[in-house]
Amino acid sequence: MNPLTELAQQAERRLPEQALPSREVLARLRKHPPGPVHIIDPFKVPVAEAVEKARELTRLGFPAIILASTDYEAFETRMAPYVARVKAVTPLPVLLHFPPRRGTGFPLVAGADAVVLPALLGSRDDYYVWKSYLETLLTLPGRMDREHWPEFLLTVALTFGEDSRTGDLLGTVPVSPALDQLDQHIAVTRSFGFHMVYLYSRNSHVPPEVVRYFRDRLHPDQILFVSGNVRSAERIAVCLEAGADYVGFAGALEQPDWLPVLERMAAVYGTGGPEARR
Repeated sequence: MNPLTELAQQAERRLPEQALPSREVLARLRKHPPGPVHIIDPFKVPVAEAVEKARELTRLGFPAIILASTDYEAFETRMAPYVARVKAVTPLPVLLHFPPRRGTGFPLVAGADAVVLPALLGSRDDYYVWKSYLETLLTLPGRMDREHWPEFLLTVALTFGEDSRTGDLLGTVPVSPALDQLDQHIAVTRSFGFHMVYLYSRNSHVPPEVVRYFRDRLHPDQILFVSGNVRSAERIAVCLEAGADYVGFAGALEQPDWLPVLERMAAVYGTGGPEARR
């Protein structure tokens, strides 16, 4: 038996029946029109500002709010009230996207609707490729009550371009944009039934031809998310036209006059994505 399959079965046996949450967030993301998704760093953005942004994201028809950071300390202490404040002003699902830590896996907090669980296929450390996911499953029953468990979004995550920060933290090596070298990642994504693919570039951009190559080869229900260094509506449009379902942006709103920027981002909805490929 494949060792990954065997470990997954062991994890399932140690969880109660029907333990994993429903797929309501996943279904929402699959049905929502394509477009931008705002990513808020809760360890950088004050909670009062996040609350105001959540109100505007709701008004503008965004599909969800992502709370994410590469680095974090005192996660539960910071995140429990932060998530509660954001959830109090919006019906949008709140997603967590943080790297795992050995011993517990991915950080979780009550109130979050879903958590992105990335398999970093480009990492040199197998903990970040797949072991962190199993560790999360095995430790979950003792970390929070069943009614607070978030939905799991199983995600292949690939980094493009030089990124020493992520590389030092998670052992990632930039993925070659050569199209003939992407097939193995696509094969893993399809064969293991991942929900999403997350293409990221911190210091440059994910090439549009790479986005198109993935979209043409993924299953129609597999969500294609592009993020990193996205600071304009024009960049969002490029990614959507190449086949992305969602384009994440964060730093573009880390300025005092963020609302006009957000409104320009929101105007890009509907230029490609799920409706176009089904």
